[in-house]
Amino acid sequence: MIFGSKGEVFDVAISGGGIAGSTLAGLLGLQGFNVCLVNAGSKPLWNPDQYHPRVNAVNHASIRIFRHLGVWEDIRSKRVNPYYQMKVWESHTKGVIQFEAKEMRVPHLGAIVENTVLTSSLFDLLERQPNVSVIDNSRLKGVLVNDDNLDLHTDSGHQVQCRLLVGADGVNSISRSLSNIGLKEYISGQQAIVAEVLADSHDGHTAWQVFLPNGIVALLPLEKGKYSLVWSCHDEHCRTLMALDDVAFCEALTASFEERTGRITNAGKRYSFVLRQHQAESYIADRVVLIGDSAHSILPLAGLGANMGLLDAASLSQVIGESRKRGRDIDSRTVLRRYERWRKGENALVLNSMRGFKFLFGSRIQGSRVIGGAGLSLVNRLKPVKRMLAGFAMGDVGDLPLICSASRNADI
Repeated sequence: MIFGSKGEVFDVAISGGGIAGSTLAGLLGLQGFNVCLVNAGSKPLWNPDQYHPRVNAVNHASIRIFRHLGVWEDIRSKRVNPYYQMKVWESHTKGVIQFEAKEMRVPHLGAIVENTVLTSSLFDLLERQPNVSVIDNSRLKGVLVNDDNLDLHTDSGHQVQCRLLVGADGVNSISRSLSNIGLKEYISGQQAIVAEVLADSHDGHTAWQVFLPNGIVALLPLEKGKYSLVWSCHDEHCRTLMALDDVAFCEALTASFEERTGRITNAGKRYSFVLRQHQAESYIADRVVLIGDSAHSILPLAGLGANMGLLDAASLSQVIGESRKRGRDIDSRTVLRRYERWRKGENALVLNSMRGFKFLFGSRIQGSRVIGGAGLSLVNRLKPVKRMLAGFAMGDVGDLPLICSASRNADI
């Protein structure tokens, strides 16, 4: 529903129309909350003739969230590619670990889905929800705290009153800044290159990741012989790779994967971005709460970033929904602290684990890579440990929201 100035006070206003923000808007709308979503861009559109350069490895927990929202079938009808195997190795030591859906006794390990596939389906859902209003092409500009609510001002001139503000506006969160919430950031000194590439040997359903002395490279399977490339490396090496012509770049990529995926025969337009990992010092302030990249960001080692944000959205939706049923104010610090304790601890565990992986495999110290490579091979032989790690990555274990329970359907 398009925003109309009705002088009403919304239960919740959400700054940020990305995957986490639009998912939270849909979840709250299903519970009958009156929601306003402030979206920095226009309504996302999916182009069936073009791949979006940014894709997500959507895990089981996230699929369950989309099924609960009733949007998974629409997402699936556009473009979804399940993967059944993931092969990871360290190039120097040849240490290797391999995950297979059959071995894990699951139908799949997850699915590769473009950003625009997810967001376009989510925004179509929001248009059908009468209690969700959307302001497009607008960013939060100011927040005024009153006795009973918040007055929000946007750069498009809209004014919104709400009881609770949710910051879902990304790494450079305006909501976080306006709420004076500090940030603990870990400088990686790395960038990631993303592109769509073609390989002449492609089974269509295997994800690949290799740890190199100068970076980490992942190929996520798309349809029709295509992969989505994510190449994380130090700044100077990134500049070197970006300067290569397409032929030389494909040769470097083929060599990095030791031709396990065959020859990389073509690469689309390359994009690069700085890698950052951070954790907000607090997830809450006075009538303000953070989710997704506003609260935390992670290096792209395990495809967990978007899934973490979706778990934030589902957890916050559950917390404030249960609080309303008990007659509690959804904007009270006691209620918001429950969400913060839940998600900040879970996210810290993931962030610290990924920092450990970066030390073992992203370090230029040879000894750390030897230890990491040996560890990969050891875990590959310890079936119970490997199943536990896989279950965590797939969103089947951990302190999950009710709608993400492993007993619920996550079939493609």
